[in-house]
Amino acid sequence: MLDFFRRLLGQKILNIYHLKMAVIANFVYGFPSRKLHVIGVTGTDGKTTTVNMIASILRAAGYKAAHLSTIDSPGMHTTTPSSFQVQKFLAAAVKAGNQYAVLETTSHALDQHRTWGIKFESAVLTNISHEHLDYHKDLVNYTAAKARLFKDVKFAVLNADDQSFDFLNEKLKGRQIVTYGLGQEAKVWADEISESLTNTKFVAHLPRRQAGVLAEMFPVELNLPGKFNAYNALAAIAVVMNYNVAPEAIQKGLMRVRGIKGRLEIIESDHPFNVMLDFAHTPNAISQLLRFLRPKISGKIIHVFGSAGERDKAKRPLMGEASDKYADTIVLTREDNRSESVENICNDIAKGIKGKQRERGYFVIPDRREAIRFGLRQAQADDFVIITGKGHEQSLNIDGVETAWDDSEIIKEELRGITH
Repeated sequence: MLDFFRRLLGQKILNIYHLKMAVIANFVYGFPSRKLHVIGVTGTDGKTTTVNMIASILRAAGYKAAHLSTIDSPGMHTTTPSSFQVQKFLAAAVKAGNQYAVLETTSHALDQHRTWGIKFESAVLTNISHEHLDYHKDLVNYTAAKARLFKDVKFAVLNADDQSFDFLNEKLKGRQIVTYGLGQEAKVWADEISESLTNTKFVAHLPRRQAGVLAEMFPVELNLPGKFNAYNALAAIAVVMNYNVAPEAIQKGLMRVRGIKGRLEIIESDHPFNVMLDFAHTPNAISQLLRFLRPKISGKIIHVFGSAGERDKAKRPLMGEASDKYADTIVLTREDNRSESVENICNDIAKGIKGKQRERGYFVIPDRREAIRFGLRQAQADDFVIITGKGHEQSLNIDGVETAWDDSEIIKEELRGITH
């Protein structure tokens, strides 16, 4: 429905409406963010995990912290909900006695003024890669939209290893910036990284504090796999160090984060192959995920995925290219095709699949359940089936109609039907 009005009225006119709604929402709920330490998390990938990590650390430190992320959002395909829903959440957080609120914040929400009136004290950027360019037109506009989160914050936390760093660092001159990354040039950095399919370990290094509240270095263990989660953890550490949280609370809080629905979710079964569900739906996320998995899998990687209709079309062949580089078998299928043809979307993705993959074969199966079933039935001992794109979401847009859907349940049902 919103897409229809966007085409009819234009985004600028709709943004005026969103701004008016945000102003009204703030007055209705009494500007609740002013009574909280509000931390905003933005970026292309890793926002949900980083939000959960920050909130978990704060709670381990003894603070009351509320958080709102993609998996908590009441909308079917939204990360940051409407301004009224956000203000209602913040008001409830104040009423419950919370001192902190951690919000996942999208470029759409920032551009559309849905976060107007929220007094962000800290803001963190995870990364910026190819996504939402149907809306923002190019990476410069996309990055500029993300930068709005940092406008009046006290603490700005930036990824020193990300392509967006130079742009944002220049734009935020004069602000208190905390950088994180894997190199020693960052204020918060990591080394001695080791990773498995179930956890990640590293040593975190922080700048020396005169008060001696924070140690210079300490070990971190995550119950989440992948170097990309080390980045998410470093982002969380860089945020909480501004609040003088002790290393012990950081360690404990990060250890408590596990099993985020639809994020690197292993589906348990008695079969001799592994199955994972993940929300990865950008070229960067797919590349990082499969690059992490490849050296750890002795069998084939079977990748089942699609791309959303009426959204960033330019990323589709890049998604195909990312999968082609690491997967042995690719199964292209539906992912919220909306008014677009599933076959056309899959053909766009397939443009990135090169000759070597064509020789090994890729498959186009428009029905998502059938595609999942096919991928699972292709798997043999030691293979790894990874289904991406939907993650935690509870609906699937089929030809413009929202239909109840849960990848996790569908996978479990299809696994029960496999007898070999």
